[in-house]
Amino acid sequence: MERKLSARAENERLEALIEGSSAEEVAYERLISGWLPRLLGVTARFLEQPQHRDAVCRDTLLLAWRNLPGRDRHLSASVWLLGILGSRLYSQLLALHGSPQAVRYRLASMPAGDTATVETPTGPRPVQLSGAWLATLVEQVPPIAPSRTLDVELQELIKAEIEQRHAPKTPSGERVYPPLYDPALRFRMLRSRTGYRLKESFKRRLGRPVEDKLFERWLNGKPGGGLLETHGLPRRSVEAYFNGRLDLDIDPNQLSQGLSFPDSFPNRTQRRKVSNIFIWPGDWDLVTADLSRSQRQRFVQDIWDHRLDLTTSNSYAELTEKLEQGRPLRSHHHGIVLDSEARILIYLSRYRLYMEDMSCFGFKADLGKDKLGIAIDRNGHLVKINKGLHRLAMAQTLGIRRATVRIRSIHQLWWEQHKGNAKGRGALERAIDVVTRT
Repeated sequence: MERKLSARAENERLEALIEGSSAEEVAYERLISGWLPRLLGVTARFLEQPQHRDAVCRDTLLLAWRNLPGRDRHLSASVWLLGILGSRLYSQLLALHGSPQAVRYRLASMPAGDTATVETPTGPRPVQLSGAWLATLVEQVPPIAPSRTLDVELQELIKAEIEQRHAPKTPSGERVYPPLYDPALRFRMLRSRTGYRLKESFKRRLGRPVEDKLFERWLNGKPGGGLLETHGLPRRSVEAYFNGRLDLDIDPNQLSQGLSFPDSFPNRTQRRKVSNIFIWPGDWDLVTADLSRSQRQRFVQDIWDHRLDLTTSNSYAELTEKLEQGRPLRSHHHGIVLDSEARILIYLSRYRLYMEDMSCFGFKADLGKDKLGIAIDRNGHLVKINKGLHRLAMAQTLGIRRATVRIRSIHQLWWEQHKGNAKGRGALERAIDVVTRT
């Protein structure tokens, strides 16, 4: 009875912490002090090695911290937090035992039956790893005090998360991650960001108004509109017109082919042009690549396959080899310098944690700067283009069931076939209606 009252009190404190959290370090410390021993106690029922328990609980608290603003209000705070723990536990058990069947066998000795499941972004998982089931278990197991090493590691992680909010921006406007940033990058980042902002400002203040005006004339069938269609229609104006209707909810594994702009559009002038238009002419769709063989797919799969120890991954070996050769990975576009083995490990760990987040919460369409971009080829098939390729690789590696993509372009031949005799607004509505219905 006393333990149940304590659990209820802890849940109430967690609710108060989450509701009143200003996402500052003191709130995170309260989250750690109130729940880390309890999480460690739960993980001890599933994992024998302390280092595995520490890894699961560390990631759980960091994922909870990052997702506080968007948490599911239909769940109690403790069920929500323990649901994150369950997802992270499942990932760890999969890595340790090799398959979902082996995990189910491992859990078969626990109550609730070995066939009961709950739905998750990657499909059914054992009910013993659900937030509701773990919320019952947490009342039955004794808490375990965290090690000093785990405490220090968590403090360093949250310090980096908080510092990132005020860190310098990359050229495209994202904040750098302080543990990977080198002040020597600042000048090149600033120069590139200035150029990027000037270009975007020109588009917004001059280019877009002109495009929108011409597009409006084309929509309404006014004189001169036909020429705009011949030139491909301004992509940004088309996207603004549809206001989200170009977004499709699909199985990520539907995307098997990807586009290389240099291969499909060898001419640089043409390459710059197609990035701004919606209807693409030519044979660009005849030159596509198998996404499963892409460098990004290999990179992401390598990280996931070696998530228990990233120092055994091919990516770690390649990056440390560059470091030893005196040419560490350096990118002012991303604000990173991997000039130590510790930084390499942090860099790879961030990708791994993004995947843990996706495995738990599903594909977040608004996480990146741009939505996953696709093109419709001459046969109506979906082809991945150059936005969100790492996120797509993660979704496919994890087996995420649904992801949101945005139609960025359609082939001219497909357009001509499906618009029929319609013009302007009618042609656009008819063509997009075909896409969204299929």
